[in-house]
Amino acid sequence: NFCEVFAAVVARHGSRTAVEVQRRESVEAITFEQLARMAGQARARLAAKGLAPGDRCVLLAENDARWCAVFLAILQIGAVAVPLDTNYAAKQIARLLEDSGARLLVASARMEAVARQAASLVGAGRAAGAATETACTVLPLGAVAGDAQTAADVPASPAMRDDAAVILYTSGTTSDPKGVVLTHGNLLAEQEGIVRTVWLDERDTLLGVLPLFHALALVTNLVLPFSIGARVVYLETLNTTELLRALEERGITALCCVPQFFYLVHERVKQQVAAAGATQRAAFRLLLRINTALRRVGLNVGPRLFARVHRVLGPQMRLLVTGGSRFDPAIGRELYAMGFNILQAYGLTECTGGATVTRPGDPHVDTVGQPIYGAEIKIGPRGESAGGGEGLAASDGEIMIRGPIVMAGYYNRPDATAEAIRGGWLVTGDLGSLDARGRLRITGRKKEIIVLSSGKNIYPEEIESYYLRSPYVKELCVMGLERPGEPSAERLHAVVVPNQDVMRERKVVNMREVLRFEIESMGVTLPSHKRVLSFDVWTEDLPRTTTRKLRRFEIAARARERAAADAASGAGTDGSRALSESDAAWCALPEVARALQVIAQAGKEKTPVHPDANIELQMGLDSMERVELLTRLEEMFGTTVTDEARQKIYTVRELVEAVLPKEGDAAAGSARGGDAWGRLLGAGPGGVPEDDALFAGLLEDHFLTQASLFIGARVLRAAGRVLFGLRITGAENLPPEGAFLLSPNHQGFLDPFLLAGALPWYVFRRMFF
Repeated sequence: NFCEVFAAVVARHGSRTAVEVQRRESVEAITFEQLARMAGQARARLAAKGLAPGDRCVLLAENDARWCAVFLAILQIGAVAVPLDTNYAAKQIARLLEDSGARLLVASARMEAVARQAASLVGAGRAAGAATETACTVLPLGAVAGDAQTAADVPASPAMRDDAAVILYTSGTTSDPKGVVLTHGNLLAEQEGIVRTVWLDERDTLLGVLPLFHALALVTNLVLPFSIGARVVYLETLNTTELLRALEERGITALCCVPQFFYLVHERVKQQVAAAGATQRAAFRLLLRINTALRRVGLNVGPRLFARVHRVLGPQMRLLVTGGSRFDPAIGRELYAMGFNILQAYGLTECTGGATVTRPGDPHVDTVGQPIYGAEIKIGPRGESAGGGEGLAASDGEIMIRGPIVMAGYYNRPDATAEAIRGGWLVTGDLGSLDARGRLRITGRKKEIIVLSSGKNIYPEEIESYYLRSPYVKELCVMGLERPGEPSAERLHAVVVPNQDVMRERKVVNMREVLRFEIESMGVTLPSHKRVLSFDVWTEDLPRTTTRKLRRFEIAARARERAAADAASGAGTDGSRALSESDAAWCALPEVARALQVIAQAGKEKTPVHPDANIELQMGLDSMERVELLTRLEEMFGTTVTDEARQKIYTVRELVEAVLPKEGDAAAGSARGGDAWGRLLGAGPGGVPEDDALFAGLLEDHFLTQASLFIGARVLRAAGRVLFGLRITGAENLPPEGAFLLSPNHQGFLDPFLLAGALPWYVFRRMFF
């Protein structure tokens, strides 16, 4: 069993550091001998509470040396560890406690309150249902696994290789929980498969970023290092700063992380390259091509050519592994060209985390590699749920896995087990194909396929990865949306979260228009059935699992609820949210109240708005309406907002703060009367009010410039006639004098220039944008 393997490592490497916990001000180091003593005392305390072989004990805590000690203690007793997601609510935890029949729950200080609430729900349910059941007892993690200074009498674990070691509940299954039972043999087979496929030994240091209740993390950041004598580093606080600090200071040699981390590294490189000069950008692209060519013949000079990027991941880093969700091949190719060896792993909780992995230096970044040692992969038939549409290649089918890494089954779910394991093969529900070298290429999931009315199959991840190339898109989820009255016909609909940092940096204020342009222009290169045809914009992050997978059903349900609510009420503003005391006090200020009244009237619903409402996305104002509103407020308060400040205004609060008179402002309180359009259009023949310097400046004669632009516009007009068959009618309707508006209907971005080319000279010379 796994405990025997750990005991052998303690005997061999007892004085070596097993676990480091990086805290903000210090680093806690625990040796293998100390960890063994902590596990021994935890075992004694759990046994005193009645934990016996075969019993289930829940772990609800953050990554820590004490988590590891309690996990080892549970297995030493011969019991079964049940790690749970620390993001679960009390009702979800209670449901899983009932399903697993756990007698004990060990919780960290942060999770103790929710753990006791969950246990009380279980106790009430069991008391009502069966008097013989025992309610779940909650134990504080610190009381179970303290800093043991003396050895405890720990007999050998009674568990056999085929006995259950851990039950892991798969993501998002709290309404119909399925607990994956992994045996000691599963854990040891996965550890052996990884070590014999990707070389690791006691000299390595692994950084544990993923939570230990996730199968891949449990294997790579606990089972693996504790089986070979390697060191593992956990972070007390998981954020970018602490992660980069660990990479720089802790001597990390191997990291297993979700794709988003590597996307972050790639995005930082792109930002630095974009900020460089044209010569440097060209040199960067040339170096990428050179190193890609060199890597094809076995030479990698990327760590030297792109040394600054490599230093971000630490001076001793040699092994980078990503898993948990699809890795964008385009980003993978660029990182490969920079000299990184990012190994993509594929697997499920049901096969102990990882079943395949790419080999170091393999340029086929669009695959997830070959099976690890001891595992077999085959492609089965597509099955009915895969459909027969255009979305699948002839070689695609359902991925099936066999070997000692495959689970024993689902806990107390023989029906689900029989459906998942057929003839010794784990039926994954994923679709893919194998190339001539046995590399696995993932196509998608059967459950997530969108079947259009034409019978064509769409894989959301493929579409999402394409549109996520836009710098303006932070997150995106694609779904099938039924047309009203046609529930069987689906069109592609997306929920988009804009990258507001990029929007601010590039001084974009009309976010919805930019997103629409990006989605439409990117969609041109896709087949028509793969284009996103409609989208919603959310300002909050999309809900995800702890392994950063999109909660698609939850997103789809919320999108449909929002659509239904909007259709019923026509609401587009943010006025429905309750005001906090501070917000209410701010809104009650006299000048703020005046401004809010004007802003509310400008909104689509003419109703009060929340201070934090987005002017465009939630109030529905387009770019022209924004300008109109800002101009009106400036005139009302007699203030002027600079161009730089205008670009930073996104919310109602920011708008009000920008236009209110500042203390010591000479113009404070001297509001001008009327509005800009009224003054301009009401000027009558001759055009401009004589005393208005602003308009006089706009229409000041610059003959040479005007004549040059006029000639250019006429050349464009002639080109339009030849290339597009451009025809102009109605020029006789242009007023010969006075002020008027010309408003293109935005059929294309050339409209205003083509329109300018249609104007006679006497109008053109008086025109301004």
